Amino acid sequence: MQKKWLRKTNSILLLCFLAWYALPATADIFTAGPDGTFSTVQAALDSAAATSGDHEVRVQSGTYFENIALLGFTSADSITISGGWNSSFTERTTLRSSVLDGSSAARVLNLELSANEAFQMQGFIIENSLVDRRGAVSIRLDQNSQAFIADNTIQDNVTESERTEGGGLWASINSTSHLSIIGNDIMNNTVNSTGTVDVRGGGLDISISDQASFEMSDNIIEGNTLNIAGSGSGLGAGANINIFDGNASITINDNRIANNQINAETALGLGMLIGGSGWTLRRNEFIGNFDGGVTTFGAQLSASVFNGVGQLSDTLIVDGNARGLQLNSNNGGELNATNLTVVNHAERGILANTNGTGELNLFNSISINADTNAQLGAGVIESNNLFTDNPALLVNPAGGNFELADGSPAIDAGQNNPPGGLGPTDLNGVARIIGPNVDIGAYERSDVIFVDSFES
Repeated sequence: MQKKWLRKTNSILLLCFLAWYALPATADIFTAGPDGTFSTVQAALDSAAATSGDHEVRVQSGTYFENIALLGFTSADSITISGGWNSSFTERTTLRSSVLDGSSAARVLNLELSANEAFQMQGFIIENSLVDRRGAVSIRLDQNSQAFIADNTIQDNVTESERTEGGGLWASINSTSHLSIIGNDIMNNTVNSTGTVDVRGGGLDISISDQASFEMSDNIIEGNTLNIAGSGSGLGAGANINIFDGNASITINDNRIANNQINAETALGLGMLIGGSGWTLRRNEFIGNFDGGVTTFGAQLSASVFNGVGQLSDTLIVDGNARGLQLNSNNGGELNATNLTVVNHAERGILANTNGTGELNLFNSISINADTNAQLGAGVIESNNLFTDNPALLVNPAGGNFELADGSPAIDAGQNNPPGGLGPTDLNGVARIIGPNVDIGAYERSDVIFVDSFES
Protein backbone atom coordinates (compact mmCIF):
# COMPACT_ATOMS: atom_id res chain seq x y z
CA MET A 1 0.00 0.00 0.00
CA GLN A 2 1.03 3.60 -0.28
CA LYS A 3 3.10 5.02 2.54
CA LYS A 4 1.15 6.83 5.26
CA TRP A 5 2.17 10.49 5.30
CA LEU A 6 2.65 11.61 8.89
CA ARG A 7 4.59 14.73 9.73
CA LYS A 8 8.04 14.00 11.09
CA THR A 9 7.78 10.23 11.29
CA ASN A 10 11.51 9.91 10.72
CA SER A 11 13.34 10.27 14.04
CA ILE A 12 16.65 11.19 12.41
CA LEU A 13 14.94 13.91 10.40
CA LEU A 14 13.30 15.25 13.55
CA LEU A 15 16.62 15.43 15.40
CA CYS A 16 18.13 17.38 12.51
CA PHE A 17 15.12 19.67 12.50
CA LEU A 18 15.46 20.43 16.22
CA ALA A 19 19.18 21.03 15.85
CA TRP A 20 18.55 23.66 13.21
CA TYR A 21 16.13 25.48 15.49
CA ALA A 22 18.28 25.42 18.63
CA LEU A 23 19.23 29.03 19.38
CA PRO A 24 21.91 30.35 21.73
CA ALA A 25 20.68 31.31 25.20
CA THR A 26 21.60 34.92 24.48
CA ALA A 27 19.41 35.18 21.37
CA ASP A 28 16.95 38.06 21.25
CA ILE A 29 13.25 37.34 20.75
CA PHE A 30 11.13 39.68 18.63
CA THR A 31 7.35 39.32 18.70
CA ALA A 32 4.81 40.20 16.00
CA GLY A 33 1.03 40.33 16.20
CA PRO A 34 -1.81 42.09 18.00
CA ASP A 35 -0.13 41.44 21.37
CA GLY A 36 3.45 41.66 20.14
CA THR A 37 6.09 44.35 20.26
CA PHE A 38 5.56 44.81 16.51
CA SER A 39 2.20 44.85 14.79
CA THR A 40 3.57 43.49 11.51
CA VAL A 41 5.86 40.62 10.63
CA GLN A 42 7.92 42.89 8.38
CA ALA A 43 8.68 45.31 11.23
CA ALA A 44 9.79 42.46 13.52
CA LEU A 45 12.06 41.01 10.83
CA ASP A 46 13.55 44.43 10.04
CA SER A 47 14.40 44.98 13.71
CA ALA A 48 15.93 41.52 14.05
CA ALA A 49 17.98 41.99 10.88
CA ALA A 50 19.39 45.28 12.19
CA THR A 51 20.57 43.76 15.49
CA SER A 52 23.80 41.77 15.71
CA GLY A 53 23.59 38.13 16.79
CA ASP A 54 21.23 35.19 16.36
CA HIS A 55 17.55 36.04 16.74
CA GLU A 56 14.07 34.56 16.89
CA VAL A 57 10.90 36.15 15.55
CA ARG A 58 7.71 34.76 17.08
CA VAL A 59 4.47 35.43 15.21
CA GLN A 60 1.13 35.26 16.99
CA SER A 61 -1.63 33.07 15.55
CA GLY A 62 -3.80 34.99 13.10
CA THR A 63 -3.83 36.29 9.54
CA TYR A 64 -1.33 38.87 8.26
CA PHE A 65 -1.90 40.57 4.93
CA GLU A 66 1.74 41.29 4.15
CA ASN A 67 4.26 41.15 1.34
CA ILE A 68 7.57 40.65 3.13
CA ALA A 69 11.04 41.46 1.81
CA LEU A 70 14.21 40.45 3.63
CA LEU A 71 17.10 41.39 1.37
CA GLY A 72 20.03 40.44 3.57
CA PHE A 73 20.76 41.28 7.17
CA THR A 74 22.15 44.62 8.28
CA SER A 75 23.78 43.13 11.37
CA ALA A 76 22.21 39.78 12.33
CA ASP A 77 23.91 36.44 11.79
CA SER A 78 20.78 34.28 11.77
CA ILE A 79 17.02 34.71 12.07
CA THR A 80 14.49 32.02 12.95
CA ILE A 81 10.82 32.90 12.35
CA SER A 82 8.02 30.67 13.62
CA GLY A 83 4.24 30.96 13.63
CA GLY A 84 1.45 29.77 15.89
CA TRP A 85 2.34 31.56 19.14
CA ASN A 86 -0.19 32.43 21.83
CA SER A 87 -0.89 36.00 23.00
CA SER A 88 1.90 35.92 25.61
CA PHE A 89 4.38 34.34 23.16
CA THR A 90 5.25 31.67 25.71
CA GLU A 91 4.00 28.63 23.82
CA ARG A 92 2.94 27.63 20.35
CA THR A 93 -0.76 26.85 20.37
CA THR A 94 -1.03 24.86 17.15
CA LEU A 95 1.20 24.51 14.14
CA ARG A 96 0.43 26.50 11.01
CA SER A 97 -2.05 28.86 12.64
CA SER A 98 -0.24 31.99 11.45
CA VAL A 99 -1.33 32.90 7.92
CA LEU A 100 0.70 35.11 5.59
CA ASP A 101 -1.73 36.28 2.90
CA GLY A 102 -0.48 37.97 -0.26
CA SER A 103 -3.85 39.68 -0.84
CA SER A 104 -3.78 38.49 -4.49
CA ALA A 105 -1.47 41.42 -5.13
CA ALA A 106 2.19 40.38 -4.67
CA ARG A 107 4.42 37.61 -3.33
CA VAL A 108 4.45 36.81 0.37
CA LEU A 109 8.22 36.50 0.91
CA ASN A 110 11.21 37.77 -1.03
CA LEU A 111 14.41 36.48 0.63
CA GLU A 112 17.98 37.22 -0.46
CA LEU A 113 20.94 36.08 1.65
CA SER A 114 24.70 36.28 1.25
CA ALA A 115 27.92 35.92 3.27
CA ASN A 116 27.18 33.55 6.18
CA GLU A 117 23.59 34.61 6.81
CA ALA A 118 21.10 31.94 7.91
CA PHE A 119 17.30 32.01 7.84
CA GLN A 120 14.84 29.44 9.21
CA MET A 121 11.05 29.47 8.79
CA GLN A 122 8.47 27.17 10.38
CA GLY A 123 4.76 26.89 11.01
CA PHE A 124 3.05 29.23 8.52
CA ILE A 125 0.37 29.10 5.86
CA ILE A 126 1.52 31.10 2.84
CA GLU A 127 -1.27 31.81 0.39
CA ASN A 128 -2.99 34.09 -2.11
CA SER A 129 0.06 35.54 -3.84
CA LEU A 130 -0.30 36.89 -7.35
CA VAL A 131 3.08 37.62 -8.96
CA ASP A 132 4.33 38.09 -12.48
CA ARG A 133 7.29 35.73 -11.99
CA ARG A 134 9.00 33.45 -9.49
CA GLY A 135 6.66 32.34 -6.83
CA ALA A 136 4.88 33.19 -3.62
CA VAL A 137 8.20 32.55 -1.89
CA SER A 138 11.32 33.70 -3.73
CA ILE A 139 14.74 32.71 -2.34
CA ARG A 140 18.19 33.65 -3.62
CA LEU A 141 21.19 32.27 -1.72
CA ASP A 142 24.83 33.20 -2.27
CA GLN A 143 28.19 33.07 -0.48
CA ASN A 144 27.71 30.26 2.05
CA SER A 145 24.28 31.41 3.20
CA GLN A 146 21.65 28.96 4.41
CA ALA A 147 17.85 28.75 4.43
CA PHE A 148 15.67 26.12 6.08
CA ILE A 149 11.96 26.04 5.16
CA ALA A 150 10.13 23.49 7.32
CA ASP A 151 6.59 22.55 8.28
CA ASN A 152 4.71 25.21 6.31
CA THR A 153 1.77 25.14 3.92
CA ILE A 154 2.29 27.00 0.63
CA GLN A 155 -1.03 26.99 -1.19
CA ASP A 156 -3.36 28.72 -3.64
CA ASN A 157 -0.77 31.05 -5.16
CA VAL A 158 -0.66 32.19 -8.80
CA THR A 159 2.34 33.17 -10.89
CA GLU A 160 1.67 34.59 -14.34
CA SER A 161 3.84 36.18 -17.04
CA GLU A 162 5.29 35.55 -20.49
CA ARG A 163 7.90 33.06 -19.19
CA THR A 164 7.29 32.24 -15.56
CA GLU A 165 8.43 29.69 -12.99
CA GLY A 166 7.75 28.50 -9.48
CA GLY A 167 4.11 28.86 -8.47
CA GLY A 168 4.65 28.11 -4.79
CA LEU A 169 8.40 28.55 -4.30
CA TRP A 170 11.30 29.63 -6.49
CA ALA A 171 14.93 29.35 -5.41
CA SER A 172 18.39 29.98 -6.83
CA ILE A 173 21.14 28.33 -4.74
CA ASN A 174 24.68 29.39 -5.58
CA SER A 175 28.29 29.32 -4.40
CA THR A 176 28.52 27.12 -1.25
CA SER A 177 25.02 27.98 0.01
CA HIS A 178 22.41 25.48 1.20
CA LEU A 179 18.61 25.18 1.08
CA SER A 180 16.47 22.62 2.94
CA ILE A 181 12.76 22.19 2.23
CA ILE A 182 11.39 19.69 4.74
CA GLY A 183 7.93 18.65 5.90
CA ASN A 184 5.91 21.21 3.93
CA ASP A 185 2.60 20.96 2.07
CA ILE A 186 2.98 22.68 -1.31
CA MET A 187 -0.47 22.50 -2.85
CA ASN A 188 -2.83 23.94 -5.45
CA ASN A 189 -0.44 26.56 -6.81
CA THR A 190 -0.79 27.64 -10.45
CA VAL A 191 1.68 28.92 -13.03
CA ASN A 192 0.23 30.52 -16.15
CA SER A 193 2.28 31.57 -19.17
CA THR A 194 1.09 34.39 -21.38
CA GLY A 195 3.78 33.49 -23.93
CA THR A 196 4.55 30.48 -26.10
CA VAL A 197 7.98 29.24 -24.93
CA ASP A 198 7.76 27.34 -21.66
CA VAL A 199 6.46 27.43 -18.11
CA ARG A 200 8.17 25.75 -15.15
CA GLY A 201 7.65 24.45 -11.64
CA GLY A 202 4.00 24.54 -10.64
CA GLY A 203 4.85 23.78 -7.02
CA LEU A 204 8.58 24.54 -6.91
CA ASP A 205 11.27 25.68 -9.31
CA ILE A 206 14.84 25.19 -8.03
CA SER A 207 18.19 25.99 -9.64
CA ILE A 208 21.45 24.79 -8.06
CA SER A 209 24.95 25.75 -9.17
CA ASP A 210 28.60 25.82 -8.05
CA GLN A 211 29.17 23.84 -4.82
CA ALA A 212 25.72 24.53 -3.42
CA SER A 213 23.55 21.87 -1.77
CA PHE A 214 19.82 21.21 -1.72
CA GLU A 215 17.69 18.86 0.36
CA MET A 216 13.97 18.23 -0.18
CA SER A 217 12.42 15.64 2.14
CA ASP A 218 9.08 14.62 3.65
CA ASN A 219 6.99 17.11 1.65
CA ILE A 220 3.56 16.70 0.09
CA ILE A 221 3.53 18.36 -3.35
CA GLU A 222 0.03 18.04 -4.71
CA GLY A 223 -2.52 19.65 -7.02
CA ASN A 224 -0.17 22.16 -8.65
CA THR A 225 -0.78 23.16 -12.29
CA LEU A 226 1.18 24.51 -15.26
CA ASN A 227 -0.73 26.17 -18.12
CA ILE A 228 0.65 27.37 -21.45
CA ALA A 229 -1.17 27.81 -24.73
CA GLY A 230 0.00 27.21 -28.28
CA SER A 231 3.16 25.19 -28.88
CA GLY A 232 4.74 25.86 -25.51
CA SER A 233 6.18 23.36 -23.03
CA GLY A 234 5.31 22.66 -19.42
CA LEU A 235 8.27 21.57 -17.28
CA GLY A 236 7.74 19.99 -13.88
CA ALA A 237 4.19 20.50 -12.63
CA GLY A 238 5.07 19.46 -9.09
CA ALA A 239 8.75 20.38 -9.08
CA ASN A 240 11.32 21.48 -11.65
CA ILE A 241 14.93 20.92 -10.52
CA ASN A 242 17.90 22.24 -12.56
CA ILE A 243 21.49 21.37 -11.59
CA PHE A 244 24.22 23.37 -13.30
CA ASP A 245 27.44 22.09 -11.75
CA GLY A 246 28.98 18.70 -11.02
CA ASN A 247 30.04 19.83 -7.55
CA ALA A 248 26.50 20.55 -6.35
CA SER A 249 24.80 18.12 -3.93
CA ILE A 250 21.10 17.25 -4.33
CA THR A 251 19.10 14.88 -2.12
CA ILE A 252 15.34 14.37 -2.66
CA ASN A 253 13.84 11.71 -0.39
CA ASP A 254 10.49 10.64 1.10
CA ASN A 255 8.21 13.05 -0.76
CA ARG A 256 4.67 12.45 -1.99
CA ILE A 257 4.13 14.09 -5.39
CA ALA A 258 0.55 13.59 -6.53
CA ASN A 259 -2.19 14.92 -8.79
CA ASN A 260 -0.17 17.70 -10.36
CA GLN A 261 -1.03 18.64 -13.96
CA ILE A 262 0.49 20.13 -17.10
CA ASN A 263 -1.75 21.69 -19.73
CA ALA A 264 0.62 22.22 -22.67
CA GLU A 265 1.44 20.84 -26.08
CA THR A 266 4.64 19.32 -24.67
CA ALA A 267 4.76 18.06 -21.07
CA LEU A 268 7.97 17.03 -19.30
CA GLY A 269 7.82 15.88 -15.71
CA LEU A 270 4.16 15.80 -14.73
CA GLY A 271 5.23 15.25 -11.15
CA MET A 272 8.90 16.17 -11.31
CA LEU A 273 11.47 17.13 -13.94
CA ILE A 274 15.06 16.86 -12.74
CA GLY A 275 18.16 17.25 -14.85
CA GLY A 276 21.82 18.00 -14.37
CA SER A 277 25.15 16.80 -13.16
CA GLY A 278 24.11 14.48 -10.36
CA TRP A 279 21.42 13.81 -7.77
CA THR A 280 19.94 11.25 -5.37
CA LEU A 281 16.20 10.40 -5.22
CA ARG A 282 15.00 7.72 -2.83
CA ARG A 283 11.64 6.57 -1.42
CA ASN A 284 9.45 9.06 -3.25
CA GLU A 285 5.87 8.49 -4.43
CA PHE A 286 4.55 9.78 -7.75
CA ILE A 287 0.80 9.23 -7.95
CA GLY A 288 -1.75 10.31 -10.52
CA ASN A 289 0.16 13.22 -12.04
CA PHE A 290 -1.75 14.19 -15.16
CA ASP A 291 -0.99 15.24 -18.74
CA GLY A 292 -3.78 17.53 -19.86
CA GLY A 293 -2.28 18.19 -23.30
CA VAL A 294 -3.15 16.77 -26.70
CA THR A 295 -0.40 14.14 -27.00
CA THR A 296 -0.38 12.84 -23.37
CA PHE A 297 3.23 11.65 -23.66
CA GLY A 298 4.40 13.30 -20.43
CA ALA A 299 6.01 11.15 -17.72
CA GLN A 300 5.22 11.43 -14.03
CA LEU A 301 8.98 11.51 -13.33
CA SER A 302 11.42 12.66 -15.98
CA ALA A 303 15.04 12.37 -14.82
CA SER A 304 18.27 13.07 -16.71
CA VAL A 305 21.93 13.12 -15.75
CA PHE A 306 24.88 14.89 -17.39
CA ASN A 307 28.53 14.46 -16.39
CA GLY A 308 27.72 13.05 -12.97
CA VAL A 309 25.88 10.26 -11.16
CA GLY A 310 22.12 10.03 -10.66
CA GLN A 311 20.74 7.55 -8.11
CA LEU A 312 17.05 6.63 -8.16
CA SER A 313 15.74 3.92 -5.84
CA ASP A 314 12.85 2.54 -3.80
CA THR A 315 10.28 4.68 -5.57
CA LEU A 316 6.61 4.19 -6.50
CA ILE A 317 5.22 5.63 -9.76
CA VAL A 318 1.57 4.75 -10.35
CA ASP A 319 -1.80 5.65 -11.87
CA GLY A 320 -0.85 8.03 -14.68
CA ASN A 321 -2.78 8.89 -17.84
CA ALA A 322 0.46 9.05 -19.87
CA ARG A 323 3.98 7.73 -19.16
CA GLY A 324 5.30 6.62 -15.81
CA LEU A 325 9.08 7.12 -15.82
CA GLN A 326 11.40 8.63 -18.40
CA LEU A 327 15.16 8.25 -17.90
CA ASN A 328 18.07 9.70 -19.90
CA SER A 329 21.80 9.42 -19.31
CA ASN A 330 23.89 11.75 -21.43
CA ASN A 331 27.61 12.16 -22.21
CA GLY A 332 29.70 11.51 -19.12
CA GLY A 333 26.65 10.65 -17.02
CA GLU A 334 25.78 7.53 -15.02
CA LEU A 335 22.18 6.88 -13.98
CA ASN A 336 21.41 3.99 -11.64
CA ALA A 337 17.72 3.12 -11.21
CA THR A 338 17.02 0.38 -8.68
CA ASN A 339 13.98 -1.13 -6.94
CA LEU A 340 11.21 0.81 -8.63
CA THR A 341 7.52 -0.06 -8.86
CA VAL A 342 5.81 1.46 -11.91
CA VAL A 343 2.14 0.49 -12.41
CA ASN A 344 -1.02 1.56 -14.25
CA HIS A 345 -0.05 3.90 -17.09
CA ALA A 346 -1.89 4.61 -20.32
CA GLU A 347 1.34 4.90 -22.33
CA ARG A 348 4.83 3.57 -21.55
CA GLY A 349 5.59 2.49 -18.02
CA ILE A 350 9.36 3.03 -18.31
CA LEU A 351 11.17 4.74 -21.19
CA ALA A 352 14.97 4.71 -20.83
CA ASN A 353 17.70 5.90 -23.21
CA THR A 354 21.40 6.67 -23.27
CA ASN A 355 23.10 9.31 -25.37
CA GLY A 356 26.76 9.40 -26.34
CA THR A 357 28.89 8.02 -23.53
CA GLY A 358 26.05 8.00 -21.00
CA GLU A 359 25.55 4.88 -18.84
CA LEU A 360 22.12 3.77 -17.61
CA ASN A 361 21.53 0.80 -15.31
CA LEU A 362 18.02 -0.46 -14.49
CA PHE A 363 17.82 -3.24 -11.89
CA ASN A 364 15.33 -4.90 -9.53
CA SER A 365 12.30 -3.05 -10.88
CA ILE A 366 8.67 -3.73 -11.74
CA SER A 367 6.74 -2.12 -14.59
CA ILE A 368 3.29 -3.55 -15.34
CA ASN A 369 -0.21 -2.60 -16.46
CA ALA A 370 0.91 -0.09 -19.08
CA ASP A 371 0.35 0.16 -22.81
CA THR A 372 4.06 -0.71 -23.11
CA ASN A 373 5.58 -1.79 -19.81
CA ALA A 374 9.16 -0.90 -20.71
CA GLN A 375 10.93 0.52 -23.74
CA LEU A 376 14.68 0.41 -23.23
CA GLY A 377 17.05 1.95 -25.75
CA ALA A 378 20.33 0.53 -26.98
CA GLY A 379 23.00 0.72 -24.30
CA VAL A 380 20.64 0.44 -21.34
CA ILE A 381 21.85 -2.30 -18.98
CA GLU A 382 19.01 -4.10 -17.22
CA SER A 383 18.75 -7.11 -14.95
CA ASN A 384 16.41 -8.78 -12.45
CA ASN A 385 13.39 -6.80 -13.63
CA LEU A 386 9.75 -7.88 -14.05
CA PHE A 387 8.02 -6.23 -16.99
CA THR A 388 5.32 -8.85 -17.61
CA ASP A 389 1.78 -8.40 -16.27
CA ASN A 390 1.12 -10.99 -13.59
CA PRO A 391 -1.89 -10.97 -11.23
CA ALA A 392 0.16 -12.81 -8.61
CA LEU A 393 2.83 -10.09 -8.45
CA LEU A 394 1.21 -7.36 -6.30
CA VAL A 395 -1.50 -7.39 -3.66
CA ASN A 396 -4.11 -5.20 -5.40
CA PRO A 397 -2.76 -2.67 -7.90
CA ALA A 398 -6.26 -1.76 -9.11
CA GLY A 399 -7.20 -0.88 -5.53
CA GLY A 400 -4.03 1.03 -4.68
CA ASN A 401 -2.03 -1.64 -2.85
CA PHE A 402 1.28 -2.06 -4.69
CA GLU A 403 3.10 -4.21 -2.14
CA LEU A 404 4.22 -7.71 -3.03
CA ALA A 405 1.59 -10.43 -2.77
CA ASP A 406 2.09 -13.67 -0.86
CA GLY A 407 4.17 -15.95 -3.06
CA SER A 408 5.00 -13.12 -5.50
CA PRO A 409 7.73 -13.97 -8.03
CA ALA A 410 9.42 -10.72 -7.00
CA ILE A 411 10.27 -12.00 -3.51
CA ASP A 412 14.00 -12.77 -3.08
CA ALA A 413 14.47 -12.39 -6.84
CA GLY A 414 16.56 -9.22 -7.01
CA GLN A 415 20.24 -8.47 -7.49
CA ASN A 416 21.94 -7.71 -4.15
CA ASN A 417 24.78 -5.69 -5.69
CA PRO A 418 23.36 -3.59 -8.54
CA PRO A 419 25.36 -0.69 -10.00
CA GLY A 420 25.26 2.13 -7.48
CA GLY A 421 24.20 -0.25 -4.71
CA LEU A 422 20.86 -0.74 -2.99
CA GLY A 423 18.99 1.97 -1.17
CA PRO A 424 19.26 1.72 2.65
CA THR A 425 15.53 0.94 3.09
CA ASP A 426 12.45 0.21 1.03
CA LEU A 427 9.59 2.68 0.54
CA ASN A 428 8.09 1.77 3.93
CA GLY A 429 11.38 2.24 5.75
CA VAL A 430 12.00 -1.51 6.05
CA ALA A 431 15.65 -2.49 5.74
CA ARG A 432 16.84 -4.18 2.59
CA ILE A 433 17.56 -7.26 2.49
CA ILE A 434 15.10 -9.66 4.22
CA GLY A 435 15.81 -13.23 3.11
CA PRO A 436 18.61 -14.48 0.87
CA ASN A 437 18.12 -11.81 -1.78
CA VAL A 438 16.59 -8.38 -2.08
CA ASP A 439 13.02 -8.30 -3.37
CA ILE A 440 12.18 -6.69 -6.71
CA GLY A 441 10.29 -3.40 -6.61
CA ALA A 442 9.88 -0.53 -4.16
CA TYR A 443 8.72 -2.73 -1.27
CA GLU A 444 10.58 -5.43 0.61
CA ARG A 445 8.24 -8.23 1.66
CA SER A 446 8.22 -8.26 5.46
CA ASP A 447 6.11 -9.29 8.43
CA VAL A 448 7.14 -6.08 10.22
CA ILE A 449 4.06 -4.39 11.71
CA PHE A 450 5.60 -1.19 13.02
CA VAL A 451 8.24 0.96 11.40
CA ASP A 452 9.73 3.95 13.28
CA SER A 453 7.00 3.66 15.96
CA PHE A 454 4.14 4.11 13.47
CA GLU A 455 1.95 1.42 11.97
CA SER A 456 2.67 1.03 8.27
